[in-house]
Amino acid sequence: PEGRNMAFHPLVMPKIGLTMDEGTVAKWHVPEGQAVTPGQHVADIEIEKSTNELESPAGGILAKQVVPEGTVVPVGTLIGVLADGGEGTGDAEAFAADYVPTA
Repeated sequence: PEGRNMAFHPLVMPKIGLTMDEGTVAKWHVPEGQAVTPGQHVADIEIEKSTNELESPAGGILAKQVVPEGTVVPVGTLIGVLADGGEGTGDAEAFAADYVPTA
């Protein structure tokens, strides 16, 4: 299908502290389908008593919020999918389904 050559970038739960093994997606600042720029603040990640800004690693479109706000997930878990732009953000579903976290 058309749009299949689009590249996706994973947004994963970052490891913010040495002892961190999980974090909470406290708030999404970008709705699905909205364009983002590299370094843009896309979500708040909460660990223990602090909240940290998750920045976009690339420009494009936030194709999918995989993890809803208020959800606790392990470090390295896919929490969102960025698309390079253009049509076919529906393929983000397949990308998310096939994504394998890196330890």
